[in-house]
Amino acid sequence: CDWSSDVCSSDLTAFPMKVSPALLESALNTPEQAITMVNTFSRATLSPPNGAGSWVFGAGMALGRRVLASNTSTNLLHAGFTACDSYAGGEAAMAQITAPVLFVLGEQDQMTPPKAAKGLIDAAKAAGKQVQVQMIPNGHNQMTESPDATLFAVHHFLKG
Repeated sequence: CDWSSDVCSSDLTAFPMKVSPALLESALNTPEQAITMVNTFSRATLSPPNGAGSWVFGAGMALGRRVLASNTSTNLLHAGFTACDSYAGGEAAMAQITAPVLFVLGEQDQMTPPKAAKGLIDAAKAAGKQVQVQMIPNGHNQMTESPDATLFAVHHFLKG
C-alpha cells in the first residue's frame, strides 16, 4: 500500500496482531493441521450465499496447500504468522496514512474479531483521519463469504 495515495487498502485490521501460540506451533511443525485450523476459524459458512458450486472451506484448504508448496525452502505459513505476531508498527503506520480509512469487519470473524480493530480505529481517529467502519455478515474471509457486501462497502466508501 502506498500510504500517501488517495485510496489505501490493507489487510491490517488489528494491532497488535497476536497469533495463538498453538497456531504458531502447528504452522511450524504440522502445517497441514494449521491450514485446517485457519480454515475452520476463518469461515462463518461453508459456501457463500448464492454461491452455487463454491465451497469456501475446500478452496481455502487448496490455497493454503498451494502457498505452502510454492516455496520448499521456507515455511510461508509459519513465516507469515510469525510476521503478524511480531509486527510492531501498527499505530505508526496508521499515523502515516493520508487517505480516508475504511475498516470492513466481519461480524463473525474469529481470526480477527471486530473488537481487535478498535485500537487502529482509535489511532486513526486520534490522528485526524476520516474513518468509516462497515460491519458485514461473514467470518475472516470477506471476499469469498460475502462478496457482494464487501464490494458494496468499498463502492459506497469510494463514492463518499
